[in-house]
Amino acid sequence: MSDNSEFPFDLEFLNQTDLPDADLYDVAHDEILGIAEGHKDILGASISIDELSSGTTPHAFEARVVIYARPDHMAATEVKPSAIEALKKALNAAVKQVRDKREKLRNY
Repeated sequence: MSDNSEFPFDLEFLNQTDLPDADLYDVAHDEILGIAEGHKDILGASISIDELSSGTTPHAFEARVVIYARPDHMAATEVKPSAIEALKKALNAAVKQVRDKREKLRNY
Protein backbone atom coordinates (compact mmCIF):
# COMPACT_ATOMS: atom_id res chain seq x y z
CA MET A 1 0.00 0.00 0.00
CA SER A 2 1.07 3.56 -0.57
CA ASP A 3 2.41 5.59 2.30
CA ASN A 4 -0.41 7.98 3.17
CA SER A 5 1.68 10.26 5.43
CA GLU A 6 1.53 12.92 2.68
CA PHE A 7 -2.22 12.57 2.23
CA PRO A 8 -3.82 15.96 2.98
CA PHE A 9 -7.06 14.48 4.41
CA ASP A 10 -8.67 11.26 5.60
CA LEU A 11 -9.19 8.45 3.11
CA GLU A 12 -11.48 5.70 4.36
CA PHE A 13 -11.01 2.46 2.43
CA LEU A 14 -13.13 -0.65 3.00
CA ASN A 15 -12.51 -3.76 0.93
CA GLN A 16 -15.12 -6.44 1.59
CA THR A 17 -13.83 -8.85 -1.03
CA ASP A 18 -11.30 -11.68 -0.91
CA LEU A 19 -8.98 -9.66 -3.13
CA PRO A 20 -5.81 -8.07 -1.71
CA ASP A 21 -6.16 -4.46 -0.55
CA ALA A 22 -2.87 -3.07 -1.86
CA ASP A 23 -3.64 -2.78 -5.59
CA LEU A 24 -7.17 -1.48 -5.05
CA TYR A 25 -6.02 1.01 -2.42
CA ASP A 26 -3.20 2.30 -4.63
CA VAL A 27 -5.60 2.97 -7.52
CA ALA A 28 -7.98 4.85 -5.21
CA HIS A 29 -5.20 6.74 -3.41
CA ASP A 30 -3.57 7.93 -6.63
CA GLU A 31 -6.83 9.04 -8.26
CA ILE A 32 -8.12 10.93 -5.19
CA LEU A 33 -4.74 12.53 -4.55
CA GLY A 34 -4.58 13.59 -8.20
CA ILE A 35 -7.94 15.34 -8.17
CA ALA A 36 -7.12 17.05 -4.84
CA GLU A 37 -3.69 18.31 -5.90
CA GLY A 38 -3.58 22.10 -6.04
CA HIS A 39 -7.11 22.50 -4.65
CA LYS A 40 -8.54 23.08 -1.19
CA ASP A 41 -12.14 22.02 -1.83
CA ILE A 42 -11.69 18.32 -1.01
CA LEU A 43 -12.00 17.43 2.66
CA GLY A 44 -11.83 13.63 2.49
CA ALA A 45 -12.97 10.51 0.71
CA SER A 46 -14.58 7.18 1.45
CA ILE A 47 -14.28 4.12 -0.76
CA SER A 48 -16.05 0.80 -0.32
CA ILE A 49 -15.77 -2.32 -2.46
CA ASP A 50 -18.22 -5.20 -2.00
CA GLU A 51 -18.52 -8.56 -3.69
CA LEU A 52 -22.12 -9.10 -4.75
CA SER A 53 -21.47 -12.54 -6.19
CA SER A 54 -24.02 -15.19 -5.37
CA GLY A 55 -26.15 -17.68 -7.23
CA THR A 56 -28.14 -14.91 -8.92
CA THR A 57 -25.28 -12.45 -9.53
CA PRO A 58 -22.09 -14.35 -10.39
CA HIS A 59 -18.91 -12.29 -10.53
CA ALA A 60 -20.30 -8.91 -9.56
CA PHE A 61 -18.47 -6.26 -7.58
CA GLU A 62 -19.81 -2.92 -6.39
CA ALA A 63 -17.58 0.08 -5.73
CA ARG A 64 -18.87 3.16 -3.93
CA VAL A 65 -16.82 6.37 -3.92
CA VAL A 66 -17.74 9.44 -1.90
CA ILE A 67 -15.62 12.56 -2.16
CA TYR A 68 -16.24 14.98 0.68
CA ALA A 69 -15.88 18.41 -0.90
CA ARG A 70 -17.02 21.97 -0.50
CA PRO A 71 -19.75 23.00 -1.13
CA ASP A 72 -21.29 19.62 -2.03
CA HIS A 73 -20.19 16.00 -1.64
CA MET A 74 -19.81 13.82 -4.74
CA ALA A 75 -20.82 10.15 -4.84
CA ALA A 76 -20.68 7.42 -7.45
CA THR A 77 -21.51 3.71 -7.45
CA GLU A 78 -20.61 1.16 -10.12
CA VAL A 79 -21.25 -2.58 -10.46
CA LYS A 80 -18.89 -4.48 -12.77
CA PRO A 81 -17.58 -8.04 -13.25
CA SER A 82 -14.24 -7.20 -11.59
CA ALA A 83 -13.43 -5.20 -8.46
CA ILE A 84 -10.76 -3.10 -10.16
CA GLU A 85 -13.07 -2.25 -13.06
CA ALA A 86 -15.88 -1.23 -10.67
CA LEU A 87 -13.46 0.88 -8.63
CA LYS A 88 -11.99 2.64 -11.67
CA LYS A 89 -15.44 3.41 -13.14
CA ALA A 90 -16.74 4.74 -9.80
CA LEU A 91 -13.60 6.86 -9.33
CA ASN A 92 -13.92 8.24 -12.86
CA ALA A 93 -17.56 9.17 -12.27
CA ALA A 94 -16.80 10.88 -8.93
CA VAL A 95 -13.81 12.73 -10.38
CA LYS A 96 -15.94 13.93 -13.30
CA GLN A 97 -18.47 15.31 -10.80
CA VAL A 98 -15.69 17.20 -9.00
CA ARG A 99 -14.38 18.64 -12.27
CA ASP A 100 -17.88 19.61 -13.40
CA LYS A 101 -18.53 21.30 -10.04
CA ARG A 102 -15.27 23.23 -10.27
CA GLU A 103 -16.07 24.34 -13.81
CA LYS A 104 -19.55 25.46 -12.78
CA LEU A 105 -18.17 27.47 -9.84
CA ARG A 106 -15.47 28.98 -12.04
CA ASN A 107 -18.09 30.19 -14.51
CA TYR A 108 -20.49 31.42 -11.85
